[in-house]
Amino acid sequence: MATQIEFKENQRWRQALLNPQCTFYDLLRISAESSAMIIYLDTVNSKGNGSNIANENYARELLELFTYGVDNGYDQNDITVMSRTWTGWSVNIVDYTNEFNPFALRTTNVYPGVTNNFTTVSNLAGVWTFNYKQANHNTSIKTVFPNKTVPARFGAPYAGRNYQLTLPSRSGTNGIADGYDVIAHLANQPFTQEYLSVKLCRLFIHDDFVHGVYDYTDPNLSPEGQLVRQCMLAWENGNPKGQIRDVLRVIFNSDLFRSNAGSLQKVKTPLEYLISAIRALRAADTNGTFTASLDSASGGIGTPLNRMGTMLLFDRAEPNGYPEAGPAWISAGTLAERVRFIQAYLLASGQSGRGDAGNSAANPVALLKLKLPSASWNNAGAVADYFLDILFPGEGKANLDVYRTAAINFLNDGSADSPVSATPFSGLVNTSVNYDTRVRGMVSALMTSPRFQEQ
Repeated sequence: MATQIEFKENQRWRQALLNPQCTFYDLLRISAESSAMIIYLDTVNSKGNGSNIANENYARELLELFTYGVDNGYDQNDITVMSRTWTGWSVNIVDYTNEFNPFALRTTNVYPGVTNNFTTVSNLAGVWTFNYKQANHNTSIKTVFPNKTVPARFGAPYAGRNYQLTLPSRSGTNGIADGYDVIAHLANQPFTQEYLSVKLCRLFIHDDFVHGVYDYTDPNLSPEGQLVRQCMLAWENGNPKGQIRDVLRVIFNSDLFRSNAGSLQKVKTPLEYLISAIRALRAADTNGTFTASLDSASGGIGTPLNRMGTMLLFDRAEPNGYPEAGPAWISAGTLAERVRFIQAYLLASGQSGRGDAGNSAANPVALLKLKLPSASWNNAGAVADYFLDILFPGEGKANLDVYRTAAINFLNDGSADSPVSATPFSGLVNTSVNYDTRVRGMVSALMTSPRFQEQ
């Protein structure tokens, strides 16, 4: 059930983002309708009917983590009132044809062979999905952000706007509209524009962007603040508002992103590091055999991800996601674990020490023989250049000169040969164990370098 829910949610996000006019509201709506979100943040059993008190978890995280940011434009009363709009948002198992019908009744289909106990959920054949339980909804009039106005620091066109939202009394299936009205209101507020623009700038430029502190009326506003402001205006002036590509276009065309100083600013998370290592060395030969593989068996990548900083897939305890900033992932211990994984990953099949990579494996010799003409297979410079190109794509040549020299020297060094040898790389038989060992060692050294740690 969990796997199916996560897959379908990610699939919906990908489909939405394929639309050039995809807005933040589109993504926020998918998140709100996510069965995983509804279960995880406890709206699944939240009731506002009668004397029931609505669960506040989703309302709080919606403001803190997904739209406004912590302590930014709202108070506890807003959370309390907003929580009532989500009462009735739950999950149920329905017929497959009703997957996107939140008013569908629970399926009555059962698995083949079931002849009794039709009311047991585990006997039912269907799909778990978002389902609205109207009897649980709070039908009262709701006013969120009463008489609140946008602070002066936002400047035109935002400062002084009243962003109060009042929802009418709704009953029956109409009650579901409360939740949609809330996310539509939140999606394009300046607090949200700022918070999400800062998140995107942190993702693509550097960690040191902040929200809630920039004074956009300040003539001496920092370059970071100016860029966030430009992102907000692109968001505000889009038609419809909040188009993700409009904001990204501003970021990618900015001096902070395109300047030389804009590089070497972001550290890969453990997952990014692991996946980039597999992708960089992965190609298929004419038989469809891959030169690199990822161990996707149960627990196969869990051990290295855990050792590199406790980054377990779909298993973050807190609802704020894993950190994007580098300090959370970089220490002497976690860097040592990255080296440990790469060295195990580059060892040849059957060699001791491969256990730290599980069944993940790479064959860089097979890769270079697929991609380079045979005349270059014993050319240390050509082999080094090829791997520099695929490991550090788009990097300027001068920036890699030190790495290139080190790679060539490594290929020509026979101190790790068995037996130790003074034979240059050009004199090795390219099917020999020593040739394979030198190439693997050189690639391992490049992939444990500081530059490969960076996004």
